[in-house]
Amino acid sequence: MGDKNLSSMPSETGLPPEDENHNAYKEEIPNTDKKQLDKTQRHVFFVANFATISCILGACCVLLLIIKPLRGSNSTGSANSSAGLKSITPAKLDKPMNILLLGIDNSGHPHSSKFTPREALSGNSDTMLLARLVPSKHQINILSIPRDTMVRIPGIGIDKINDANAVGGTSLAVKTVSRLLADISIDRYVRLDTEGFIKLVDALGGVEITVPKKMDYVDRTQNLSIRFDAGRQKLSGQHLEEYVRFRHDALGDISRVQRQQAVLKEILHTFWQPSTIVNLPKLLQVIKENVDSDLSVGEMLAIAQFLSNIDRQHINMVMLPGRFSEKNEYKLSYWIENSKATAPILNSYFDVKSDKLSVTSESNSDFKQIRLAVANATGEPQQAVKTVAFLEEQGFDNTFITNHEIDSGTVPLSQTQIIAQLGNIEAANAVRDTLGVGQVQVASTGDISSDVTVVLGVDFAGSIQK
Repeated sequence: MGDKNLSSMPSETGLPPEDENHNAYKEEIPNTDKKQLDKTQRHVFFVANFATISCILGACCVLLLIIKPLRGSNSTGSANSSAGLKSITPAKLDKPMNILLLGIDNSGHPHSSKFTPREALSGNSDTMLLARLVPSKHQINILSIPRDTMVRIPGIGIDKINDANAVGGTSLAVKTVSRLLADISIDRYVRLDTEGFIKLVDALGGVEITVPKKMDYVDRTQNLSIRFDAGRQKLSGQHLEEYVRFRHDALGDISRVQRQQAVLKEILHTFWQPSTIVNLPKLLQVIKENVDSDLSVGEMLAIAQFLSNIDRQHINMVMLPGRFSEKNEYKLSYWIENSKATAPILNSYFDVKSDKLSVTSESNSDFKQIRLAVANATGEPQQAVKTVAFLEEQGFDNTFITNHEIDSGTVPLSQTQIIAQLGNIEAANAVRDTLGVGQVQVASTGDISSDVTVVLGVDFAGSIQK
């Protein structure tokens, strides 16, 4: 299934007409800032959360004994897997682990009597994430790999990376990703299909997300009919699946990657809420029926315990750097990796050294050469212009205003967000120190042409007024 065999794929720029009769139900929730819990409430929450985690782990001990990889999946991790993983006990993850997460696209083919779980997991990977669990830092580092990334699939040739699973299952997907990323070790895999994702979200009771803009389109090639208003809302599994697969905008699949990152954080946040205990039986049944993995029981329980101690500030999400292929550059459209920009990400977040990693000074003057995007969420129209002028005065010469999407329902934003788009947290901290305010986060949800994106909030508005 190389480049020449994919020429019959539908055009990614052709958009079908809209379905005016679709009326997707979504539970709206008030868009208000939540007050911090007082000391007593925090104590109650801690006890409830601890009890929830204990119950989840206890129930998992029983269920996970019967969860095994699908026969014939032919994968036990890459040839470069870390040695000694068998020593991991159910109570503790004692060393870093790299896990390849695959979301398999089986649009239009839900689990039923005529569609087996094996068939459901044999399609193209619509989502591909490499996660590194770092117990010593209580940290999760996640690299999103766009599905259209151009790679050389072993035994196949040049192709889109999402085809690796369809051609050779998890073993070929693992090998392809490892070769793409400087022969990184991949210890285990987890696969979940489209229908499994829907059922998982429903088992959680839905997930709250922020829809940054109105979404209204039909994509018959994916069996999608999407209608969303902007704002904070709780979505069912079906609606959340539609949301993460929306690509009717200028960045196409790259915007989809950004939404996937935001949704993954919300799912993790929802999973560890005390209320999850009510949905536990349904949740475990979904995992049993829809998740394929080569993780052992001990490893699963160790990871569950590890995740219970993770908060949002310790989840770092980056995207494989690159560019869109030119219109006439290849027969198909690709995401072309920028290996020079990938090298420092692998070094910082996956402990992989590369010959493409250049040794550069990390002085504050070097940070001021970054491409710095500024988005305005203060509610004051001229604030972005004033901020760009201020940053240029401070030596950030490559600063520009971006039209990065902001949920209108969150304006004014209470706290400035400083996004390390390419994972350069030192540069993001330098920007924060210059502004004097802001919350730094490692994510790829900012302007994709930037090194750092600043989303201005009211905590900074007025601070540069004279």
